[in-house]
Order: sequence, then C-alpha cells, then structure tokens
Amino acid sequence: MKRKSIGKELLAFSLLLPIAAGAVPVLPYGTHLVTGSFRGNYNTVLRDFGSAKLRAQRSDGTVIAESPVASANAEGVNFILSIPVATASTAKSCTVGETLDCVLVTQEGTLDVPNSLKVASPIKVGKVTFNCTEVKSYTNPKDGTVVEIPTAYIDEAQWYLDTYMNGGAYDPWADYDNDGISNYGEFLAGTIPFDESDYLRVKEFKAKDGKFALKFEHVGGHVYAVSSANTLAKPTWAKKRVRKEAKGAELDQVMADGTDGDVGETEIFITPVGGATSEFFKLEAK
Repeated sequence: MKRKSIGKELLAFSLLLPIAAGAVPVLPYGTHLVTGSFRGNYNTVLRDFGSAKLRAQRSDGTVIAESPVASANAEGVNFILSIPVATASTAKSCTVGETLDCVLVTQEGTLDVPNSLKVASPIKVGKVTFNCTEVKSYTNPKDGTVVEIPTAYIDEAQWYLDTYMNGGAYDPWADYDNDGISNYGEFLAGTIPFDESDYLRVKEFKAKDGKFALKFEHVGGHVYAVSSANTLAKPTWAKKRVRKEAKGAELDQVMADGTDGDVGETEIFITPVGGATSEFFKLEAK
C-alpha cells in the first residue's frame, strides 16, 4: 500500500464529522459559523474547486447560507458558512434546533451532501469535514465514536491484507504494523498502516523565540493540530492554538505544505502557559 496524490474527485458526498464545539460565543441567537474542508480518498484536502459553492438550505430549497468553496487556507479550510439564527424562522434565518441540508453547486450541476447540519444552542463555532467519495462507517468499541473512511482506501488496505498478511476484514482500530498508531490514526495522517517505520513523528522540540518550536514529519495535503494538558495522570486535553511562524497568526490547525502524499517537515510554534509548572503537548492528524 502506498501514498497517492488525489485529484478532483467530486462523486458522492458524506459528512464525516458532526459539528463540534470550538470557540463559543455563548449567545442564544446570532450567527452559527461552520468552517470545513473537502477531502479525498487518502484524507488529503482537495485544493481545486473552480467556482463551486456550498449551500445550507431548507428541504423546500430556501437557501439560508452560502459559501464559495475555495483553495484551502493555512488551516486546510475550504469554506466558511455563516448561518443566521433568530427567535423565529424567516426567509433569511433559521431557529435553534432547525436542520439544514447541504448542497454543493458546481459547474457540472448540483450535488446533494447526504447528511445535514443541525443548528445548536448555545451558538457555537463548528468544524466539519466532507469526503468526496463513498465511505464506510466504523464504531470505536472503546468510546462509541463513529468515523467514516473512504471505501477506496479500505479496498486498497484489504487487498494488502489478503495478499501479504492473514486476511480478515480491515479493522481501523487495530495496529497492523505494531508501531503504536491505530490504522485509523494512520489513515488520518496519511502514513502507511503496514510499515512500522512510517508514522506521525516529532522530529524536534525546543525553546525558540520565547515559544516552543515543534518540528514534525508531515505528509503533504494533510492537516495537523496540537492539544495540551497540565498532567499525564488522567489528562484533560484542550485545543492549543499554534503558529506557522514565531510571530505569525494563531491557528487552530495547520495544513502541511507540499505536493499531496509527499513527505516533508513542518515547524510550528506554541506559546506556553504563563506560570504553569508543567504543560504536555499532543500532536494529531485531523
């Protein structure tokens, strides 16, 4: 199994992740911001959408919000939907609890995104990921989390299992190469689940320019984020904003530079908590 560059794959669409809480303006009404990206078979962010638009609309076709789908920014985000929320539904706003359908409009026509967005209360900033291919759902036996993986990726992994190993159905929660990273973690990171030498790894961590500089091995087109905790004894991990330059803008996550699938190095900068006696960091692919 090897890495592949993903081209423009506008086939069927499936919502991979529900809206998750991020920065929270705790208001009963206002604007519900949804940012996200479109991914290919190997979890790389798709970069070229021409003049495509993403719409959030009611089942009767009333468009509540619309966003162009553009080239990914430094966080790997393709679109930002601003959904107005009011005390009562109008032609231009929705109410808390209302469900909106998602539709991708391209030069070739309109494609429905099978899943939908449900407006939450209090208003939250959420992130979603759309996958541009058919997917299969898996439930994590430890915590009940449901994830979706493109069937094209599963088929390739299954071929390797049948050809070079003892067969059996692909299991995203197993660790085929015993490198300490689950198969699902390797899918997210773009690393090879059958190669124990290939995994998301930190290359260097040091103090630099008044911050911590973390250098890691990336796979082009993938997105990475950092979380932190003040102890490793039953840690509570919280999102940690990072910078791609020591004095650059703070980001929730970073998209690796370079050609899709190519291996390189990314350095990010983390501001430590002032006065903390200890702080631990975790790097993850998203």
